[in-house]
This record gives sequence, structure tokens and C-alpha cells, in this order.
Amino acid sequence: MKLKNHRPSTRLIREPRAIPKKRNLGRWIYVGLLLLVGLWAFDVFFGQFFFLRGNGLVIARPYVVASEYIGTVRDIAVRQGDRVERGDVVAHLSSREYDEELARLQFELATLSADRARMTSKIGGARQLVELARKRLKSAAKFRTRMETGLEDGVATGTALNTAYEREYTAREDLERITSDITSLRAELGALYQQIDQRYVLIDRIERSYDEGRLVAPASGIITEVSAIESSVIRPGNPIMKIASGKPYVLAYFENGSLYELEPGQAVTMHYGTKTLRGTVTSLLPVSEQLPEEFQRSFQPTSRAQIAEVKIADDAHHPPLFAKLDIGGGLFSSVHRLFDWMLKT
Repeated sequence: MKLKNHRPSTRLIREPRAIPKKRNLGRWIYVGLLLLVGLWAFDVFFGQFFFLRGNGLVIARPYVVASEYIGTVRDIAVRQGDRVERGDVVAHLSSREYDEELARLQFELATLSADRARMTSKIGGARQLVELARKRLKSAAKFRTRMETGLEDGVATGTALNTAYEREYTAREDLERITSDITSLRAELGALYQQIDQRYVLIDRIERSYDEGRLVAPASGIITEVSAIESSVIRPGNPIMKIASGKPYVLAYFENGSLYELEPGQAVTMHYGTKTLRGTVTSLLPVSEQLPEEFQRSFQPTSRAQIAEVKIADDAHHPPLFAKLDIGGGLFSSVHRLFDWMLKT
């Protein structure tokens, strides 16, 4: 039996090598990036429940320039973006209905004035007849007295006395008729004066309302929208243009169901591009489903929302009207706004 000759092994025993520091750094960077991405995703999907965050729109008190009558736009004196003062003429209209109504009232006024002149002349003539009728009645009464005395003295006859009675009766009847005619004429003349005064009032009201077709600005501000064009027909109440007047403020929209409470007087931070503005919540508007017109056109909110009015603290650097603002912040708010801007772009 032979024994194998075991030679001593010359192979080196592998010992565990130390991990390079660069590989450790890469792992830490990878873990850090995962953590940042997780925090960013938490901020995007759940940040609105923990941090005050919302959208806003810079607006001012709206005024509408509209016509009270059907008319045709002849001229528009302003454009969108122009600043106007209260009472400035912003458009000219023409209305056939107003022209026809004014012509009709003027014709009726002329007819009533002619009737008034004719009635006044009749009353003047009747007054002169009253004087003659009184003199005639006085003469008939004296003649009847003489006939009665003559009949007692036997000088006059009964036939003459009857004639005297008839003369006095006719004179008195004519006087009463003329006096009654004057009373009726005076009543008709009074009614004519009332009708004439009513026509004057209507004509004055139409002229002041029509104002030769001029439409003026109801308040000082900026023209935000011109919805009518020249030669178009405008119906009563249809807006011709809109004016934003007064100090601009922010109409803000916040999600419901968050863990924070929004209260009047609370200070908020607003972001417009690269600018940061300060503001104060002035009032909260309870809104369930229907949102203001500005939000309906600019945002697509959920069925339930919280609307607030925010006063801009810095008046000198407030954004232009209808500018959209990001309100509030939270984790990675700047990165969140940059990501939203990249998506929109």
C-alpha cells in the first residue's frame, strides 16, 4: 500500500476585502435619492392635507356696461386694457325704438298743447258771456219787478207779467249754462295740463335715459373685456363691456378635508412666477358646488371647495388682473411648482 505524497498547497486563502468608500457613497446617494423621491411624492399627493396650499386669481370688483334698450352699436371708444374714469363715454348707441317713442310723445305733446290753447280760448269767451248773462238777468229781474208793481197798480196786465217771468227764467238759465260750461272747461283744461306734464316727464326721462346714445363708465377702473362690436344689435341687459374697479384682491381656492384650519386674519404666502407676495385672509366664502365665474374659467376644482378672499399686502408689486397665483407651501413647494410649470409647458 502506497501512501500518496501530499504536497503542501501553495494556493492563497482568500480573505474578505474591504468595500471601497466610493461604493458606500453611491449607496448612500441612492438611498438619499429614494428618500427625496418618496418625500416629493408624499408632498405632491398628500401635502395639501397637511400644508396650506391652494390656487388664486387676482381680481377686482366687476362692473358691467349694458344698455337699457335695444340699440345698434355705432362706436366703441375704448379697448381692452384701457383705464377709464367714472362718467367717461365708452360707447355710442342708436335706437329706433327710442327715436319712435320720442317722436310719438312729442306729437302727443303738440296735440295736447293745441287742445289747451283751444280750451283756454273757449274759457275766455265764456267768461265774457257770463258778464253779459248777468247783466241780462239783472235787467230781466228789474222788468219783472216793474210788471208786478204795475199789475198791483192796474197798469200792467198778466200777459206782460208772464212775459217778464219768461225773460228772467231764460236769462237765469243761460247764466247757469254758461257757468256750468266754464266749470267743465276748467276741469278739462286741468286734465290737459296733467297730460302735458306727464308727456314732459316722459320725454325728459327718455332723453336722460337715452342721452343721445352715450354709454358711460359706472366706475373708475380698467376695461377687462369688450364683448360687443360696432354695428351689432344689443338687447337690454346684454353686457357690452366689463370694468374691474377698486383695489385688486386674490380670490383663493383651497381643498376641503385638510388637517389645517383656515381663518380670517391668517397670513398666507403667495407665489407669482419667481416673486413671493404676502397676503392676509379677509373673509371665507362658504361654497358647496357652484364656484365663482373666475374659478369656473380658470380651474377645475372638486365638487366641494373652500373659497377665500385674500388681501395683498404689497400694493406696489401686486400682479396684473386675472393672474394665477400659487398660495401656501410645504415640503418641496418650490420643486412642486417647478414640476407643475414643466407639465403645463
